[in-house]
Amino acid sequence: MYTERFTQATESREAIGAKAENLIKMKKLGLPVPDGFVISRHSFLHFVKVNELDLQSGTIQTEITQASIPEDLLTNLTSAFLELREKYTALAVRSSSGAEDLEQASFAGQYETYLNVRTEEEFLSRVKECWASCFEARVLQYSKTIEEQVDALNMGVVVQGLIHSDVSGVIFSQDPVTCNSDHILINASYGLGEAVVSGIVTPDAFVVKRDGRKIEKIIGSKELKIIAGAAGTEELETTKAERDAYCLDEAMISRLLELTLEVERHYQHPVDLEFGIQDQEIYLLQARPITTVIQAEESIPDARKEFMLERADEEEFWFLMDSRFPDPISPLFASIVTQPFYQGMAKASEELKEPMGSTQMKVHNGYYYGKQIRFKTEPEQLFKENEKLMAELYPELTNRMYDIVHDRLMPIYRHLDEETSKPFTAAKAKRGLEELAGFFKEVYYWHFIIVLPHASMNMKLEKMFQRLLGSEPSRDLYQSMAGIMNKSLESDRLLWQLSMKARKEPQLLHAIMNSDEGNVSQALSTFGKGKDFLDRVEKFVHEYGYRCLKSHDFMGETWVENNGHVLEIIKNFIKNGYDFDKEFEAAVMARNRIHQNFLTSIEDPSEREVFEKCYQMTLDAAVITDDHHFYIDAMFDAKARLYLLKVGELLVQQGVLDDAEDIWFLYKDEIISILDAPRSLMDTVLERKRQYDLQGKIKTPAYFGKPTEEEQAFVEMVFGSLAEDKENTANTMKGISASAGVCEGKVKVISGMHEASKFKKGDILVCKSTTPVWTSFFQDAIAIIADTGGMLSHSAIIAREYRIPAVLGTKIGTERLKDGDQVIVDGNTGTVTIIDA
Repeated sequence: MYTERFTQATESREAIGAKAENLIKMKKLGLPVPDGFVISRHSFLHFVKVNELDLQSGTIQTEITQASIPEDLLTNLTSAFLELREKYTALAVRSSSGAEDLEQASFAGQYETYLNVRTEEEFLSRVKECWASCFEARVLQYSKTIEEQVDALNMGVVVQGLIHSDVSGVIFSQDPVTCNSDHILINASYGLGEAVVSGIVTPDAFVVKRDGRKIEKIIGSKELKIIAGAAGTEELETTKAERDAYCLDEAMISRLLELTLEVERHYQHPVDLEFGIQDQEIYLLQARPITTVIQAEESIPDARKEFMLERADEEEFWFLMDSRFPDPISPLFASIVTQPFYQGMAKASEELKEPMGSTQMKVHNGYYYGKQIRFKTEPEQLFKENEKLMAELYPELTNRMYDIVHDRLMPIYRHLDEETSKPFTAAKAKRGLEELAGFFKEVYYWHFIIVLPHASMNMKLEKMFQRLLGSEPSRDLYQSMAGIMNKSLESDRLLWQLSMKARKEPQLLHAIMNSDEGNVSQALSTFGKGKDFLDRVEKFVHEYGYRCLKSHDFMGETWVENNGHVLEIIKNFIKNGYDFDKEFEAAVMARNRIHQNFLTSIEDPSEREVFEKCYQMTLDAAVITDDHHFYIDAMFDAKARLYLLKVGELLVQQGVLDDAEDIWFLYKDEIISILDAPRSLMDTVLERKRQYDLQGKIKTPAYFGKPTEEEQAFVEMVFGSLAEDKENTANTMKGISASAGVCEGKVKVISGMHEASKFKKGDILVCKSTTPVWTSFFQDAIAIIADTGGMLSHSAIIAREYRIPAVLGTKIGTERLKDGDQVIVDGNTGTVTIIDA
């Protein structure tokens, strides 16, 4: 027989493929699988033989789709189709390979799926297209990496009743990245499951404890849904009510949990399920092993243990470092940077006799957690030695930083540039990965050699300020250090000057202001003055463009790669009429006025002189906060990104990855191993991308363990509060008063530069934190509310430079506030009041 019903078919992967085998197995176990039948490999081979097809032909796909189906096979297929069609309004036709959904490699997404098949003619056409999909270039490359031969591929086709899903989604019975067996992950959205599986919507996400006692819900935007229409599938926009509500209630989540655990018990390993819900009934549409978990057995590979938080660690006090790293970090960044970062910090802290010790870092749920590591030397002795050492360093902090950048760091960057420009081999890539780790250790050693004395100086001045002018808030002290040119402001000024040039040239102005986002460069390249303008932009980018859009990671384009980001900032300067020099002059005048008020308030001349000396040294060093980020944090990450993209391109050539950017979702040890024996990791990347998206929505714990009073004091002094303010109410949030002023307006919640187009002049910026590439937001914002950040954070410094109110460290701003909420931001008291949500 060429076809077999699910209830009667033999579970033979060789004859029908793994997908069909899984569905048949679940159907026979009595699980809720829509009825269907499978077209065996024997049918395909008969089709090939009768039509005398050469499977090695370069045009085999076209030959398959154009060939006729033999009469005996045609009769059998038609009969099976019509019988199933009597029960369902439409069918789904899916390929099923013997190499698909295996424990070693799932092959997910490598073959074809056709939904809403209604007519006999369409059905027969889709069967041939499934067969032809076996010979797609991407499938041939994938199959080669797992040692499959083209003529040995076991190509079956699954034909199944189509469930007109009201809601659909995917379930992981175990966390595929952290291998946490206690977490069941569910992604769900409206309509047919293709919207979730293909990634064209942001689904609701649910993290369910295996015992069902805790459900964490993260609402997704669920932008559209795919439905089965009269003439194929259709994409419809979801309604506001659908987007604002969770698509699954807790009762349905509990039923899905029970069903998932039942499937896992039968399979005896973690599973990835696809499901659909029609009229409150759950149907299982696919099951496969979670290939990244099967071999893990809840353990973390040895190569990752040094930077991943294990369950045993959770007994100690580890705190979330969201003030420094507010977003999830990529697996590659974690595996290359974490240990060198800590090693560099520890070495610098020891040399500088840092009394607070250093901070070890590990990753949990994609986020950095820290633990204070104290030195063995008595704290009192360290304080004395540190104080003496710092006093010697204070007068030359800024010059010292520039000397380190010029003498120590730039040679490393030039070396990376040279290596990036050369051809890549597997051997070179492996050497480079190890070399990068060594560079990061050295770079972060110098990073802390620069920033620790600077932090010490700020603390010294702040203590003196509080002693002499205790009634004044420390925010005013730091406001008195605004109006000092740094690399961020220098960059902004140059872009503003370019915008002024464009305003004076009608042709330039028209090309920039009338081009859609992403097309400005093309419009300028069509005429002489436009080309000259682009040359100036390129010159700017070459000097200031080494910064990733996502701070503290390799992800996100740099301005060097795409000058469109710079052109959009120039366009925004033109649009909003911002006058940089005028605003900067106002900041300088405000600084001088505040400073003079301080001096006038200090009655004792000798105290005034001591304060003034310390103030001027600190003012001279004020550029360090932004400039060290420009030359170290941003520049080195960007240089490393460009190098690693070359490794990613090599992995694409080897068939390991589909896109060079996918390299961010691999760990260093995986890359080193795969370079020697290439095989596809596309499934691994897909699952980690899903996990990464989920991590960005999950509210991860503020800390593990129980801190001592001393530990808590240290964290709150250096990194900010561990929790939201206890005085918060339903309509108010408290945070740090980082920049003075009061304003009222509507908020926009922003997660990154990719959302710049939705932010308008006069909006209040709500974010986790800001980065130096967010120039256009600062031009337009009338206030800033941030989940993280302290008095010396980038958000605070730039808010004071732009003289707009800022309330930072709210912990919950992005969670509590939604676009359009009307709020009052009081930067004087550090309070946000919601007046219309």
